[in-house]
Amino acid sequence: MPIFEYHCFKCDKDFEKLVMGTNSRITCPDCETMEVEKKFSTFAIKSGTAFSSSIGSSGCGGCTATSCSTCH
Repeated sequence: MPIFEYHCFKCDKDFEKLVMGTNSRITCPDCETMEVEKKFSTFAIKSGTAFSSSIGSSGCGGCTATSCSTCH
């Protein structure tokens, strides 16, 4: 599924959005502005109870936080 991470410049919040197609208009779910930017994120898949990330075993691969914003 094409889920992307975005940052809102108006309310300074990060959010995820399921995006279908390339011409989607993305708005912040909190303040509804279109002043958002797609964030760089890595690809990850879940197999059973383990996660596999494109960043390998370094970085946040072993992190148990619910959001990378809490550890970076």
